[in-house]
Amino acid sequence: MSIITFISEEMKETGQSISVSAIATAMAIEHNYKILLFSTEFIDKTLENCFWNSNNRNTGLFAKANVMDVSNGLEGLVRTCASNRASGDTIRSYTKPVLKDRLDILQGPKTVDFKEYMNISNYFSQIIDLANQTYDIVLVDLSKKMPKESKDKILNISDLIVLSLNQNMMSINNFLKLKTTNEFYTKNNVIIMLGKYNPNSKYSNKNVARYLKEKNIPIVVPYNILLADDCSEGKIIDYFLKVQRLVGYDNKDTYFIKQLRQTSNSLEYKMQEKMNGLL
Repeated sequence: MSIITFISEEMKETGQSISVSAIATAMAIEHNYKILLFSTEFIDKTLENCFWNSNNRNTGLFAKANVMDVSNGLEGLVRTCASNRASGDTIRSYTKPVLKDRLDILQGPKTVDFKEYMNISNYFSQIIDLANQTYDIVLVDLSKKMPKESKDKILNISDLIVLSLNQNMMSINNFLKLKTTNEFYTKNNVIIMLGKYNPNSKYSNKNVARYLKEKNIPIVVPYNILLADDCSEGKIIDYFLKVQRLVGYDNKDTYFIKQLRQTSNSLEYKMQEKMNGLL
């Protein structure tokens, strides 16, 4: 059982939410894991919109309804935690299933009041810790808007931290500065990810590793226009079902799936290292 938290310190968008959604879907389809994908965002439904939207309420070919009404969502779960009635099994009652017994989504809070969001975020680490008792993997899409104290609690209980960078020199140099000012990012369980990855850029993952003098080559999630289109329509599952039929063809979708598999395998390998005390 592992907690993998995706984080970005970049001012510009790194494609983090779409990247983690793609990784979660790929791992759920190709491995026999029970995965929880947790959105911690405030007034940002990018992650949720990858799986469904107002015009597309089907949450996946193999999904089923939860036993409990999830209309209260994360706020309802927080109230349960506050009253000390929450358990690992309770978490699943507040999630939205995407792939039966493989992938559930815990949506971000519905509130539009930032003070209320700050209070709710105090319980995020407790929720993640409880979910880790029930799920094989908990993937956390960490919001930059979250208060530092709440963010640090999540990072401290995470087995792996995936730091999203943009594929340019400014972002890479910002990471170097970050390592000198915050020793947390020098830990062995911190992994670099290049989102919206373009293999034709001079800043390839291998070149970035050389420049940063990193032993581990950054994982990547390539930019894919068909994936982006399907995510905007809440059809990320449909995308993966479509491209599975294209295996063996030399095209951008085959390349995307190949790279995503490598990324998933790298994360799985790192999870094993962590469990074996090698990180």
